[in-house]
Amino acid sequence: MRKMWRGGWRNNVAMSQRAWWTPELVARLLIDMIFTEVTRTRPGLLGVRQLLAPLTDAPLHVTNPLLNQDFSTFNLDSLEFLNVVTAIAVQFHLHETGAEQQLLEQRHLRGWVEAVLTSRAQWDEAMSFLTSGSTGQPKLCTHPLAWLEEEIAFFTTHFSDRKRILTAVPFHHIYGFLFAVMLPTTLKIPARDVRDSLPASVLRRAQPGDLIIGHPAFFDLALRNSLTLAPDVRVVSSTGHCPPQLWQQFHSAGIAQVTEIYGASETAGIGIRHTAAAPLRLLPHWSRQADRADAISRVDANGAAVTVTLPDEVDWLDATQFQVIKRHDGAVQVGGINVFPERVRDCLLRHPDVAAAAVRQASVELGGRLKAFVVPSASCDDVAQLPERLHVWLITRLTAPELPRAITVGTELPRSPWGKLADWD
Repeated sequence: MRKMWRGGWRNNVAMSQRAWWTPELVARLLIDMIFTEVTRTRPGLLGVRQLLAPLTDAPLHVTNPLLNQDFSTFNLDSLEFLNVVTAIAVQFHLHETGAEQQLLEQRHLRGWVEAVLTSRAQWDEAMSFLTSGSTGQPKLCTHPLAWLEEEIAFFTTHFSDRKRILTAVPFHHIYGFLFAVMLPTTLKIPARDVRDSLPASVLRRAQPGDLIIGHPAFFDLALRNSLTLAPDVRVVSSTGHCPPQLWQQFHSAGIAQVTEIYGASETAGIGIRHTAAAPLRLLPHWSRQADRADAISRVDANGAAVTVTLPDEVDWLDATQFQVIKRHDGAVQVGGINVFPERVRDCLLRHPDVAAAAVRQASVELGGRLKAFVVPSASCDDVAQLPERLHVWLITRLTAPELPRAITVGTELPRSPWGKLADWD
């Protein structure tokens, strides 16, 4: 067995046959999971931002001394530590091999990487991914690895000529796992984490043959100022709908090809398109359900059809092409993250100075962040300062993408002539 870690990797750690289970990639997955779980319990990373920030620096090298740093130095309380351990055990199915106990016994990242690699060498049938949890309860979505490999086999052919991947998405989400972990490993090309760079600089420094993995908010920031890319640079965008303005920006920048992927944590990839005018086309392993407009199916390893419900309302044009009409769950995309305006509204209504509230997403031209309209309660004695007080109230209760960037105060919620809630400036 080859020695994987310089100055400390144990030779007796078994390695999975799948090429992406390497110490470097597992460490990156775990770091993103730690950061996400701590953010979930401490919005704004109160008291730990400076301690955890070095873990997210890219690129990560296996010789990084942070991998040996005791977790006690990160100031995690016992509940936060258990939340992180549980998330790792669940995502990697460590219960299948009993390796979850090793996470409790190990107090440094290197030990957790070893536990995951050892477990994956013994059992490597599935992976689970959590949704963003913006509703308050993250949903666990489990996928057979064979299904994920089937999807990546398609995209391996699709991107067979790429020389390098630049990824601006978290590794531990299903989109990142597919395109920042599995795809470059399968293509045998290098992948670079570019989340430590400004979006525009990523595109400016892109080289011929690069494939940039991002989301609409990332590309919107990257293309706000006019720029011309090097020839033969392709991009992949997912996690949210690309508006027409963004497609025009792609065209103006001279991007060789845009691939927009429609999917969800529950389903992985569902469909793709390459132009704004084109409908989405089902990936080849999916089939439309003839008797249900809201469902698709695929065949499992035993030859049985598995049916799943689509996350959105769609309009089918034929057996393989469709257009998305609207989301079922009310989520909107902010910075590539699903957030739920109703959850933010409920949080506002818990403040004693708020009698009524409405929350919507601002237009792309105004940044695409959430905005709120509130009606003060009778007990509110300082209406002028209410937006500032509400901002302080929300910042300890919501994640950064959920925070409204504008709070308007009025005597009643804006409504249309028919009495329905209406938009506001």
